[in-house]
Amino acid sequence: MKQDFQEFTSRNTTIVVVAPHAADKVAEYWKKEELPMIGIPDEDEKLARLYGQEWKLLKLGRMPALFVIDRKGVLAFAQYGTSMSDIPGNSEMLKVLDGLRGL
Repeated sequence: MKQDFQEFTSRNTTIVVVAPHAADKVAEYWKKEELPMIGIPDEDEKLARLYGQEWKLLKLGRMPALFVIDRKGVLAFAQYGTSMSDIPGNSEMLKVLDGLRGL
């Protein structure tokens, strides 16, 4: 999402990434990678449990999950990955956002 960050923000979107690490590790990674989106540490897995994100030891950890929550706080889109690479592409997510705007 970093490479298309401007496309997301032009749609009045805030990107928040929940990472399964401690705050210091998240801050270090965000700085190193110059990530423009918000990073939230979730070392204790509270958010992961809240949103039903799975942990699979044989697949190297927490499975990816992606959510779009609209301005009213309603879950408008959810996708739970079955592997570490199972995440929607930016173009697919931009279409979801455009659909929410009625475009």
